[in-house]
Amino acid sequence: MIKKNIFVFFVMFLFFNCKDTSINKEKEILAKKNAIENPKLVNDTIKDDKLITDNQIGNSEVNLPFDFEERDKLANSNRKKYLKAYPQLRGDKLAQIKKIILESSEDNPDEIFQINNGGLGFDSFVYCIYGDSDSQSLINIKNNKIIANESIGYAMPENETYQSFVINKDLTINIYDINYNSRSKKILEKHQIKQDGSITKIK
Repeated sequence: MIKKNIFVFFVMFLFFNCKDTSINKEKEILAKKNAIENPKLVNDTIKDDKLITDNQIGNSEVNLPFDFEERDKLANSNRKKYLKAYPQLRGDKLAQIKKIILESSEDNPDEIFQINNGGLGFDSFVYCIYGDSDSQSLINIKNNKIIANESIGYAMPENETYQSFVINKDLTINIYDINYNSRSKKILEKHQIKQDGSITKIK
């Protein structure tokens, strides 16, 4: 009797185990079929997952030096490190700074980064605009007003060169002219963020 019960239990175990395996196999085949027939659904899922990951990083300041060329390289090579090293403004802070920028110009930024300026009596930001041409501007804000504004980067694909920048730890800004093909660069200008929030050309 015991042997018979063991045999029955073993047969039932095999039946349900095979059934589960068959169901899982069917789900796998269906998933692959959906991926082939509807790639947009898969892409949207990946984008949603990336959005969740990106939003988990949170808001903080970019520590200097801020090298815009290195930023681009990191963005293309290591998304996680890029988001940690170059966090963008989000949420209410983003809306607040965009409003201040729009009140004083026609610029509508696509990205805004807050710079760690060492705790000076104003806030420093770099904002980027992308389109037929790309541009980057450095601004200092105090009491919800822009007290200094300097163009520090510009790119137009039809040109042979473009302008990029490095904001150094001593709050100097090197603006470079870079050749699209050879990537050779030469310094065009040098600026300094002053203690009073002004930005002055020193070279």
